[in-house]
Order: sequence, then structure tokens, then C-alpha cells
Amino acid sequence: MTAPQRMCAGCRARADKDALLRLVWDGGTSVLLDERQRLPGRGVYLHPACAPRALKTRAIGRGLRRSLDYAAIGTLLASRSVG
Repeated sequence: MTAPQRMCAGCRARADKDALLRLVWDGGTSVLLDERQRLPGRGVYLHPACAPRALKTRAIGRGLRRSLDYAAIGTLLASRSVG
């Protein structure tokens, strides 16, 4: 049985879902990091290493169909890579 595949928003390559981070619009004013990949709603997947590229090209906002605060998303992703 093969693992589900998703496309990375940064590099646009397909990868196993488990190898990618999932970001989800919280329905209010921000984006959440979906650690368990179970939260409802539209999500964007990306490799941890592709986060800077996805921020630069604003791919996360396009994927979530929202205008976003990219500084806050950068902080969220930076805290994830350190922790």
C-alpha cells in the first residue's frame, strides 16, 4: 500500500504526506501548523526546507486563498524548525 502524496507549495514536487508540514487557515485571522494533519479546512503542504521559498513567492496565501501576514507565518515556521 502506498502512502498518500501531496504537492509541496514551495518546490511544487510531490512527496509522501507524512514528510510534509501542513498549514491550515484557522477561520479567523491566522494560520495554524497542523501537526497531526487532521484539522478541518483547506490546507497547504510544504517541505520544511521549502518554507523560505514558499514565503517569498506567497504560495501559502494562494493555496489557502487568503491574504496573509507572512511575517507571522515566518515566525511560526521558524519556531517549528527550532523546536
